[in-house]
Amino acid sequence: MKKEIVELRELMWDEGIDVYYIPSGDFHSSEYVHDFFKAREFMSNLTGEAGDMLITEEGAWLWTDGRFFLQAEQQLAGTGIELMRMAEPGVPTIEEFLIGLVTEFRKTYMETEYKIGFDGRVVPAAFGKKLEDIFFDEKWNVAFRTDEDLVGRIWTERPKLRPTEIWDFPISSAGLDTTEKLAAVRAEMEAKGADYLLITDLMENAWLFNLRASDILYTPVFFSFALITRESADLYVMDGAFSGGVPERLSFVNIKDYGDIYKDIAALDAAKTLWYDSNSCNYELYCSFPPEIKLHAALTPVSLMKMIKNDVEIASARRAHIKDGIAVTKLIKWVKEKAGTEKLTEISVADKLEEFCREQEGYLDLSFETISGYGSNGAIIHYAPTAETNADIRAEGFLLLDSGRQFVDGTTDITRTIALGELTQEMIDDYTYVLRAHIDVHLLRLEPGMNGVDLDTAGRGALKEAGLDFKHGLAHGVGHVLGVHEGPNTIRRVPTPIDLEAGMIMSNEPGVYFDGRFGIRIENLMLFSDDGEGNIVNEPLTCVPYERRAINKALMTEEEIAWLNDYHAWVRDSLLPHLDVDTAEFLREETKPI
Repeated sequence: MKKEIVELRELMWDEGIDVYYIPSGDFHSSEYVHDFFKAREFMSNLTGEAGDMLITEEGAWLWTDGRFFLQAEQQLAGTGIELMRMAEPGVPTIEEFLIGLVTEFRKTYMETEYKIGFDGRVVPAAFGKKLEDIFFDEKWNVAFRTDEDLVGRIWTERPKLRPTEIWDFPISSAGLDTTEKLAAVRAEMEAKGADYLLITDLMENAWLFNLRASDILYTPVFFSFALITRESADLYVMDGAFSGGVPERLSFVNIKDYGDIYKDIAALDAAKTLWYDSNSCNYELYCSFPPEIKLHAALTPVSLMKMIKNDVEIASARRAHIKDGIAVTKLIKWVKEKAGTEKLTEISVADKLEEFCREQEGYLDLSFETISGYGSNGAIIHYAPTAETNADIRAEGFLLLDSGRQFVDGTTDITRTIALGELTQEMIDDYTYVLRAHIDVHLLRLEPGMNGVDLDTAGRGALKEAGLDFKHGLAHGVGHVLGVHEGPNTIRRVPTPIDLEAGMIMSNEPGVYFDGRFGIRIENLMLFSDDGEGNIVNEPLTCVPYERRAINKALMTEEEIAWLNDYHAWVRDSLLPHLDVDTAEFLREETKPI
């Protein structure tokens, strides 16, 4: 058993806690987190961004989704932690598992109070409320302990939590200033009858105030809360975050200490209405609300506004994707030339790609950890190479390269599966099925009454014809110099939580994965627009050629071939003016009509 689990159990015994819950998020339910918040990784070894743990005196369990099944099998080996494969048949949810634990406890201890422990600051209010609905009933005799960060007490070398400097995001990329955004937000507050708006999502605060920083890996945001009324705007940040000074344009904003949000929320007028998002508001903050205050729990107006990119953001995003296309095309040429002649590894390829990206003006950072998976590692959906797994790259087979950048102009996310030498016919055919599925998403016109399920169906149709499928979602929203995974506009096999609208930027990423052999994924970002007849269509923003050597033209329809050739012509025309002679010649070859 992992020693950290043994140490945590000792603290649980001292505190009278029967089961302890460790999620993956921070105080704002962020997807990517500062190293300070990687408690679940510290306790389990799983480095993927998704995973929740439960620990009792007898056992330890970790829940994660299909993107991380293979990775979790490898990283949990020898820890004594049981992997719970989310959404697989027979696997209970965390809530169902807790019900089972309490039920079993009651068989022996009829009167003893059962205590569920967690750090209330890193658990979303929505989940805390769900547990309340289940267990705050006399028949269960369950109590919560939310005031103990037990992992923090055993994590002796925990990274320090310090703010980075907040910087002013240029209006040339933002498009709208903060006063314009606040006016629109307040109009929505008035329409919903809300006196207060609590903003707890870090990307929403960064978007609303046109500010950025580097407090979180891959996402240029800063730790903050905001409290908006019809007349005032309070922004809560960590001490030292505005070390360069607050921009003059925000002189009307009250800058307050990050931790003061709890007491300020508790002091709100209970006769009024508070709008908040229970998915990003933490449970401890939720418990600070005045008991009698009226609550409007829903996505905030900021969440919905930032999904629909304005004309300036769209123009800026186009520039970012040209820059991205230049760098990725250079990388594809480089790795094809070097494989088999020089020592290459998954990590050295990822590093070389970042080197090419740094050559582009306005480059800030990666938008997520580069997925560089060669051969069998490409079958691990969200694989990222480590020193232990870093595979040598040979002049054969596939390299799956899923990567993204943050530019001042926009956020990118692209996957290309690169042929590095001889391919089997199976590899070529499977690549073609994935490419067809990918193209079919671009070709689909969403008519009134259609939704994300129709796009998902299009993104799986060509694969299912061949008896293939994939376990991850087809698409996710993408922020503007914010989170590479922006919700709630996601496309899964179930209806999209909200309507798909013109101005959204989303991914298109079908794939197939064969354990122990290879994986294939192809991804573009796409911009939704209105075709003038009430239908939603999409156009690719990603500007990088596909793998011509892996295409079996005989498996494709004429419409798919025409789209592919038109796309390659656009890539060629867009990138050629920015490339050196050798890379330009390479691109011409890669974009010839098939």
